[in-house]
Amino acid sequence: MKKLLLALAMLLLLGIGQPVGAVSPYQTYTLGPGGFLYPTQDAYTPYDQVDLPVSGPEDLFFAPDGSLYVADTGNSRILRLNTDLAIVAELGQGLLQSPTGVFVDASGTLYIADSGKNMIVILDGQGNLIREFGRPSEPLFGASRDFLPRKIAVDARQNLYIVSEGSVNGLAMLNTTGNFIGYFGANAAEMSIQMILQRAFLTEEQLDQFIRNEAASPTNLAIDSQALIYTVTAGTRRENSIRKFTVSGKNLLRSLFGSQSFRDIHVSDDGLMVAVTEGGAIYEYDLDGTLLFVFGGPDRGDQRLGLLSYPTAIERVGDDLLVLDRDKNAIIIYRVTDFARRLHDGVRLYMNGFYTEARPYFEDVLTFNGLVLMAYQALADADYSEGHYPTALEYYRYAEDREGYSNAFWELRNSVLQRYLGSGLLLLVGAWVVVSGLSWLERRNHWLEPLRRLFSAVGRIRLIDDFVFMFRFIRQPADSFYYIKQRQRGSLLFAFLLYGWVVVSHVLSLYVTGFVFNPYSASWQIYVETEIMYVLGAIALWNVANYLVATISDGEGSLRHVIIGTAYSLFPYALLALPIALLSNLLTMNEVFLYTFATQLMLFWCGLMLVIMVREVHNYSVSETVRNLLITLFTMAIFLLTGYVLYVLFNQLYEFVLAIIQEVSLRG
Repeated sequence: MKKLLLALAMLLLLGIGQPVGAVSPYQTYTLGPGGFLYPTQDAYTPYDQVDLPVSGPEDLFFAPDGSLYVADTGNSRILRLNTDLAIVAELGQGLLQSPTGVFVDASGTLYIADSGKNMIVILDGQGNLIREFGRPSEPLFGASRDFLPRKIAVDARQNLYIVSEGSVNGLAMLNTTGNFIGYFGANAAEMSIQMILQRAFLTEEQLDQFIRNEAASPTNLAIDSQALIYTVTAGTRRENSIRKFTVSGKNLLRSLFGSQSFRDIHVSDDGLMVAVTEGGAIYEYDLDGTLLFVFGGPDRGDQRLGLLSYPTAIERVGDDLLVLDRDKNAIIIYRVTDFARRLHDGVRLYMNGFYTEARPYFEDVLTFNGLVLMAYQALADADYSEGHYPTALEYYRYAEDREGYSNAFWELRNSVLQRYLGSGLLLLVGAWVVVSGLSWLERRNHWLEPLRRLFSAVGRIRLIDDFVFMFRFIRQPADSFYYIKQRQRGSLLFAFLLYGWVVVSHVLSLYVTGFVFNPYSASWQIYVETEIMYVLGAIALWNVANYLVATISDGEGSLRHVIIGTAYSLFPYALLALPIALLSNLLTMNEVFLYTFATQLMLFWCGLMLVIMVREVHNYSVSETVRNLLITLFTMAIFLLTGYVLYVLFNQLYEFVLAIIQEVSLRG
């Protein structure tokens, strides 16, 4: 016992003074299969927090010379920090009022957006005033537009891009003398269904009482080494929260996995983009907008290193991320991990087009985490560039990149056709000659006569006869419904078998449809029970609703006629759904017309059959048929709405009864 205590004491003594590894107070996520976030290893770990003598700082900028500039808004100044984050200069005192945005060019000139003065202030590297100007006087700016500068960026031609608060026209472009050049990067106004209905039915006087629907104003911006402008807009849809504009104003980021509360964005020269949200989450992307990591979180008073209270700006310095926190008056430093550094090295090569050189980095990433879609995308592009199309197909499927998969399949299909097309055509011609010869011999010798008599005898079986009748039905549907009404053809048993065929065709088509056209990604699970319930529910709703509507609108058909007629009307779907799904595996996006046309033709055929069924079974005129169909669809919608209301009510009743039982059990 004494030896054990002595050993423990020695371990404690040895542990004193040893550095303790910081544990991240947040979970890191990466974009994985299905477009969902999945937990992963830490990409960045909190390294340090540098407290500053500032008040409500609003902006942070890493200058080309390695200095770091802080917009000390509350103290009306700009601080310059060195690489150790020590203050080396205080600029703009007596000239600034409430600086909220700062940009420094390669010559050391400072461009400052002063929200207190509503002016742009330009200082030299020593803090001397070069120029300041306010609202542009040009008519093009707009007579009623306010100039409320909040953030600023400058390109190599010294064009100033300014975020003016409330500007629905986008960024204001000015030159260094304050002359207005134009607007740039405006957001589009978003229309909700409610707004569309209001505009359709309300008068102009009524619409004037509502808040006008205008485009959201950008809230921050950044510029990269290629002079491309990036904007963030808080409060918009997540996929449009970050925009990347060309010099012509075209947005290059269309479907971004973003946030509605981005505060700032930074774009590095080596292919990485980071943005921080008001809630303290940090998003990292490549320059194409592919999400790499999400990490961070809000500080709710526990003061843990790495959590943020009110972040206002973010910068990348080397491999580290620096976030300015206004509430903490501090800069929080995040240090990259080996896992993320490996991914970054691969991304830098990949974004520059060095796919083969980037391969080892992404292969290493997948050994750490096999859910990183970016790694699969890069490996797929590497194999495609090297002509390894079968492997590229596999990686494109994992990356859920349908366009890349289509391109690789196009190349693979071309190589297969070039190799085997000639012999395949010769084989088909030979098969045609053999079949033609055998057919001629059979007509002379009647070898298949016993088989024909057997088929004729089998055809007298009712179910077999009903099956054969389907092919006559699709050629002459109007006459065929007469035989169904007279009970000469068709049966309930075969109708239910046909419904089963429809269900099986639908489920199997989900599994065998080509990846390019399949609505389900490779990683998504197909819930067979749900799909079956959808199909059977729709069929049951149609049959019941159509019969009930027909009974009150002088329809002659019975429920039996409706069930059998509907089943036969769905025969084109049962017959063609699976072959079309199989055919899609041979097509690329260049032949999307063939797939969509075949699918739409099949559905149109079924719809036409149902229209004919309603008219013939119930003996309606054209106008009565249209009225019956519309009322049937309305009745189906009412059934669905009633079912949903009952589900909600019974769910609440169940929770109420369960709460009472739990309360009684606790009191007992």
